[in-house]
Amino acid sequence: MIRSRINRPDCERAYSFTTCVCGDPTCGLHLIPAREDGTPICEVVIGREQLRDVLALIHDEGLDLP
Repeated sequence: MIRSRINRPDCERAYSFTTCVCGDPTCGLHLIPAREDGTPICEVVIGREQLRDVLALIHDEGLDLP
Protein backbone atom coordinates (compact mmCIF):
# COMPACT_ATOMS: atom_id res chain seq x y z
CA MET A 1 0.00 0.00 0.00
CA ILE A 2 1.31 3.42 -0.92
CA ARG A 3 1.03 5.80 2.02
CA SER A 4 0.27 9.23 0.73
CA ARG A 5 -2.32 11.94 1.09
CA ILE A 6 -5.02 11.92 -1.53
CA ASN A 7 -7.08 14.54 -3.25
CA ARG A 8 -10.70 13.69 -2.56
CA PRO A 9 -12.51 12.49 -5.66
CA ASP A 10 -15.62 14.31 -6.80
CA CYS A 11 -18.13 11.73 -5.60
CA GLU A 12 -20.88 11.19 -3.09
CA ARG A 13 -19.70 11.46 0.51
CA ALA A 14 -20.68 8.87 3.11
CA TYR A 15 -21.88 9.93 6.56
CA SER A 16 -21.44 6.51 8.19
CA PHE A 17 -20.57 2.96 7.29
CA THR A 18 -21.27 -0.58 8.38
CA THR A 19 -18.56 -3.23 8.61
CA CYS A 20 -19.27 -6.91 8.17
CA VAL A 21 -17.82 -10.19 6.98
CA CYS A 22 -19.32 -12.86 4.77
CA GLY A 23 -19.17 -16.63 5.02
CA ASP A 24 -16.22 -16.90 2.61
CA PRO A 25 -13.04 -17.47 4.65
CA THR A 26 -10.88 -16.24 1.75
CA CYS A 27 -12.72 -12.93 1.44
CA GLY A 28 -12.05 -9.90 3.61
CA LEU A 29 -13.69 -7.02 5.42
CA HIS A 30 -16.82 -5.54 3.82
CA LEU A 31 -17.44 -1.80 4.28
CA ILE A 32 -20.84 -0.42 3.32
CA PRO A 33 -20.89 3.39 3.25
CA ALA A 34 -24.25 5.08 3.79
CA ARG A 35 -25.89 8.38 3.00
CA GLU A 36 -27.07 10.72 5.74
CA ASP A 37 -30.47 8.99 5.71
CA GLY A 38 -28.82 5.57 6.15
CA THR A 39 -29.34 4.19 2.66
CA PRO A 40 -26.31 2.28 1.33
CA ILE A 41 -24.16 3.85 -1.38
CA CYS A 42 -22.01 0.90 -2.40
CA GLU A 43 -19.89 -1.92 -1.00
CA VAL A 44 -16.10 -1.96 -0.63
CA VAL A 45 -14.27 -5.18 0.15
CA ILE A 46 -10.78 -4.98 1.63
CA GLY A 47 -9.06 -8.28 0.92
CA ARG A 48 -7.17 -10.19 3.61
CA GLU A 49 -3.74 -9.20 2.29
CA GLN A 50 -4.62 -5.50 2.02
CA LEU A 51 -6.27 -5.56 5.44
CA ARG A 52 -2.85 -6.01 7.07
CA ASP A 53 -1.65 -2.86 5.29
CA VAL A 54 -4.75 -0.94 6.37
CA LEU A 55 -4.29 -1.98 10.00
CA ALA A 56 -0.60 -1.00 9.87
CA LEU A 57 -1.51 2.41 8.44
CA ILE A 58 -4.14 2.95 11.16
CA HIS A 59 -1.56 2.12 13.81
CA ASP A 60 1.31 4.10 12.23
CA GLU A 61 -0.85 7.23 11.89
CA GLY A 62 -2.08 6.95 15.50
CA LEU A 63 -5.69 6.51 14.42
CA ASP A 64 -6.15 3.61 16.84
CA LEU A 65 -5.44 5.78 19.87
CA PRO A 66 -7.99 7.83 21.84
